[in-house]
Amino acid sequence: MIQKKQIDYGNEYKKLQERAKLISSILGKHENKNLVKVGFPITNYRKVTIDNKDFYYAGTNIFLGIIEEVLLTAQQKFPENFGNKNAYSILSALNKTRYLHNRTIDAIRIYKNENFIWIYDNVENGEENRILRLDLFRHFKPIPFEKRKWEFIGGLFHALKHFSHNGIPLSTGKDINDIENVEQVIFLIIEAFYINKGEFDDAKKNYIVLLNLNEKYDLKFIFYYEENTNVYFVTTIHKIKKKSEELK
Repeated sequence: MIQKKQIDYGNEYKKLQERAKLISSILGKHENKNLVKVGFPITNYRKVTIDNKDFYYAGTNIFLGIIEEVLLTAQQKFPENFGNKNAYSILSALNKTRYLHNRTIDAIRIYKNENFIWIYDNVENGEENRILRLDLFRHFKPIPFEKRKWEFIGGLFHALKHFSHNGIPLSTGKDINDIENVEQVIFLIIEAFYINKGEFDDAKKNYIVLLNLNEKYDLKFIFYYEENTNVYFVTTIHKIKKKSEELK
């Protein structure tokens, strides 16, 4: 069961702000960024209880606006922009739904500039307390040999390739796996990363978790581990056949 709660200013918000400031500074230096977002107002923090454990996430206005309102509105207004294997058309629909810039290419620069959420399972800053960063997308790249087509690499929109709402894809992919709202994907990511047990690949770079989807399929989550900063990133989510089904 998932329950949303109010965040406490003194015992939770201030401590999480300190965590965000520290890890953002470390990551910014590692990625050679001149400017990074190191904190968010309390109105940008969310607290949820999943399986009787509290989790927190906080991010930019643009990221939260997209997952809580803009994406589903854009999908309803411009369904033809979704599921067509072109990331450009997704971002164009978002910009038409909630205006950022009169040129789509400039709106895309805004979307890809430090728009993310931090996800926490603890307010304390101990080394054992893992932290997860989810960007709208990590990279936006042209598809080779496909004229004027682009793809999302990493982040939320790469993960959303495998989900839909009311039978309409939520990103560039054509998979139909209906969810009630976009926040549900955030909750699935939290469940996979913090509650379910996973394992690293041989290179110790990717943390892999399987989560039950239905009788025939699991969801496979892949998280990239940045060892210099101890930050995890969402690489992708996709469905795979259960081993019992592969043997049939």
